[in-house]
Amino acid sequence: MRKVLALGLVFISGALLLQSGISVYSSLNSRQVKIKRVVEFDRIEGKNCPLFFPKGQ
Repeated sequence: MRKVLALGLVFISGALLLQSGISVYSSLNSRQVKIKRVVEFDRIEGKNCPLFFPKGQ
């Protein structure tokens, strides 16, 4: 019974790993990006370093 459960967990984790790899590949594929937006940032001086926030936020 333990071997069956362990084998099931191995298959499930493999499927999840494959699915996440496919989603990362599809998000990095530049052909699917149709809308390119330019984001402008506001610079705010923090205590130890500058912080950047999108304008209007």
